[in-house]
Amino acid sequence: MPKHYLWAVGEGIKACRPGDLIAGRYLVKRDRLLVDTQPEQLPELPEEIPSAVIPYLRLFAYQLHVPQVYGLVSSQTSKLSGDIWLLENGPILKVTESLMPELADSWKGAAAMRQLNWLWQMAQLWQPCIAQGVASTLLTPELLRVEGQLVRFLELQPDRKPPSLSQLGKLWQQWLEDAHPAIANFLRQLCQQMVAGQVRHGEQLMGQLDKALAKCGRSYDRHVEIATGTDVGRSRAHNEDACYPPSGTVFAGLPGSEACAIVCDGIGGQDGGEVASELAIDVLREKLQLIPLHQANWDPLSLTSKLERAACAANDKIAGRNDTEHRQGRQRMGTTLVMALAHIHELYVAHVGDSRAYWITRTGCYQVTLDDDVACREVRLGYSLYRDALEQVAAGALIQALGITSSNTLHPTVQRFPVDEDCVLLLCSDGLSDKDRVEECWEAEILPILDGSINVAKARDRLIEIANTRNGHDNVTVALIHCQAHLREEGNTFTELSVAPLDVPIEQIADSEDMPTDLTDSTSLGDANSQLKTQLVRPPDKSKSLFSLLVKIVFLLGLGGVFAYFFIPPVGRAIDTAGESIFGKRGLINARSTPEKTVESAASPVNSLEKGSFIEIKSSAAGELGNESDRLDLRGTIGELTVRGTVHAGSILQVTNKQLTPQGNWLELKVCSIPEIVRSSSPKPKSNKDFSTVSKPAVSPSPAVASPSLSPAARPTVAVERAKLQAGEIGWIQEQDAVSKVATNPTPNPTQQGKCAVGYNSNPNAN
Repeated sequence: MPKHYLWAVGEGIKACRPGDLIAGRYLVKRDRLLVDTQPEQLPELPEEIPSAVIPYLRLFAYQLHVPQVYGLVSSQTSKLSGDIWLLENGPILKVTESLMPELADSWKGAAAMRQLNWLWQMAQLWQPCIAQGVASTLLTPELLRVEGQLVRFLELQPDRKPPSLSQLGKLWQQWLEDAHPAIANFLRQLCQQMVAGQVRHGEQLMGQLDKALAKCGRSYDRHVEIATGTDVGRSRAHNEDACYPPSGTVFAGLPGSEACAIVCDGIGGQDGGEVASELAIDVLREKLQLIPLHQANWDPLSLTSKLERAACAANDKIAGRNDTEHRQGRQRMGTTLVMALAHIHELYVAHVGDSRAYWITRTGCYQVTLDDDVACREVRLGYSLYRDALEQVAAGALIQALGITSSNTLHPTVQRFPVDEDCVLLLCSDGLSDKDRVEECWEAEILPILDGSINVAKARDRLIEIANTRNGHDNVTVALIHCQAHLREEGNTFTELSVAPLDVPIEQIADSEDMPTDLTDSTSLGDANSQLKTQLVRPPDKSKSLFSLLVKIVFLLGLGGVFAYFFIPPVGRAIDTAGESIFGKRGLINARSTPEKTVESAASPVNSLEKGSFIEIKSSAAGELGNESDRLDLRGTIGELTVRGTVHAGSILQVTNKQLTPQGNWLELKVCSIPEIVRSSSPKPKSNKDFSTVSKPAVSPSPAVASPSLSPAARPTVAVERAKLQAGEIGWIQEQDAVSKVATNPTPNPTQQGKCAVGYNSNPNAN
C-alpha cells in the first residue's frame, strides 16, 4: 500500500521531533510532516467537529487547493499536551518527503500565463475564504504553495478580522519586480487599483485577470485529442452508460464545440437508464451546437451559464419523458452527467451525480468533481469528516441526477480551468472510479500520454480493461481529452503580451461594481501611462455658481417637501406633529380625520444579501397568501432537492450564514417572526432526516432511483402542499432565488425580530 503523507496542526505536534512515532501509528518525517504507517485502518474520528475544523469541511468543493481533514490524534491517545489534527491532500512531495515550493519562490522565471493563472486561482478562492473566515491564508506567503499550475494551501489561517483586497494587492506588489515583462505593466496597475480600494470583490478581480489570461492565451498553439469508449462490464446484462463522441471514436482538432466529451451513467434499469443517458447526450449536443464558440464571443460567465442551462434542458427532457410514461418512484429513469469542453485557453467541466472528472498533469492526478451524494454533502455542510461520512449506510446515495425532478431543484456544477501546459482530462463512470482505481493506475496508464509514448485510444482501452478486471461490478465508460498547449516562439515577445492598465474610471467604479473593462494592447512599455484614458475636466468657477446652486437646492427642497406632505402620509403626519409642538394646535391644513397608522421600519429592494442582515418577504400585487411569488421555499441543506418548508409574505428572516459554492451563493435563513394569519394555520413540520431522495445502490444489479412515494393519482412534478416553517427554524435557499422576493429591513422592531432578537439563545447551524 502506498505511503500516506499528512500535515499536522494543533498544540500537540509542537513537542514532536523527527523519528517520533505518535500514538503508535504516525511517524514524524520532518517538522509537522507525518506518514501513516497503518493507512488501511480508519483514523481516530472526533465526536464533535470543533469550529476551527469546519472551514476545511465547508471548503471541500475546493479540494484542488484546500487540504482536507484526515483524522484526529487526541491528547488522551497520544499523551501529548494537546490534540493533533491531520490534514491530507496537502502540498507534499512524496518523492523527497518535503513540502512543495512556495508560490513566491516559484514566481521568478515563470511564464506570463502561469503567473496570471496563479493569481486567478487566488482571486477565485478569495470570496469562499472570506465566507469561512480564513482569507488570511491568501495573505500568508508560507501557506501558499504551488504544484505546477495549481495553487495549494498548506493549511488554513483563521482571520482575526476580515482582510481586504487592498491587503492582497499589497502582497502582489511584492512580486512585481519579478513579474514577466509581458504582464508587468498590467499587474502594476491592477495592484494600484486594489490597494486604492477600487477593486472591491473577488469576481471583479477575476474578470480583469480573465481578460489578461485570454490575451496571453492567444500566444499558444492548441490541439485537442479525444477518445471515448463504453463497455457493459462483467456483471451486467445490458449497458446503461452512454458517451459522446460515440464509443470507439477518436477526435483530433482545435478547441471549439467539437472538442467536447460527455459521459452519462443511466439510472432506472433496462429501458430506463439507457434511454435517459442517450436522451441527455442528444439534448446536450443540440444545445452545444447553438452556442457560438469562437474567440470573438469568448465570455466565460455567459458560457458557464449556458452549460448549466443545457444540463437543465437535458434534465427536463428526461423528466418530461418520465411524466408522459407515468413513471413514479423508483420507476423514474435518470442519469448522471460529466461533460468537458475545450474552448480557447480554458477547459469547462459540467457535472451532475457521481460520474467523475480527473485532471492529469506531469505533477499529479487531481479529482476535479465532487460526487453529488450524501457523504459529500455531509462534509460540505460541516457535519462530518469525509472518512466518517463514508461509513454511513446511505453514504453513496445520490442527492441529484438528471431527469428525476424538475430543473427548478437541479444545481449543475460548472467549473473552468485556464490551461497553460499539456494535460489530460479523464471523464469516467463509477465503473472505473470505484475503489480508487484511477488513483492507482493514472501514473502507469494515463501519464505516458503526455510524453507521447501512448496514444489516447490505447490508454482508453487499458482503462476499460482495468475497470472490468479490478472492479467489474458495473458498466464502465471512459473519455480521455488530451489538451496540448505550446507557446509559440514569437509568443513570449515583449510587445505581443503587454496589456494596458484597467480602463475603469475611479468615479464609475464607485457607482457600479460590475462595469465592464477593457485590456488593450500596449504599444510601448516605456510609455505605459499613455494608455490611460483619463480625462481632466476643468472644475467650474465656484464664486459664480455658489449662489445659483443654493437657490436650486432651496427650490428643490421646498418642492420635495410639498410633494411629501400631500402624497406621503407618514411625512405629512410628522410635519403636523412638529407643527403642534411649536404652535400648540393642529393647523387647518391637517383637518382630515383619517386615523393614524403605525409606521414600521421601511424595507428596501436588494440585489445581494449579507450575513446578519434582516429581510422581509414581499407580497405580490394579488395579495394571495399561497401565491408562489409570496413565499420562500427553504431546504434543509445546500443543494437538497426536497423542500423542508415554506415561509410566506410578511415574515421576517435573518441571514445567519452565506456559502459560496460552484452552483452560486447559498443563504442560511432563520425565521424570526411570521404574520399571525400564517402562524395560526401552520402545522409544525416534521424533522426531515432522509437525505437519500435519489439513490443508486452500489451492488444492485438494477440501479434505481429512490424518490418519495407518490399516490397513483399524483404526478411527480406537480406541486404538493408543503409544511410552513415556524419562528426559530432554519433553512437554505440560493441567493438568486431569494433576492427578487424579499426586501431588506435594517431595523425591525422587537416584535418583528422575534426569535432573532439579541440575547435569544440560538445556534445558526442547529436544526
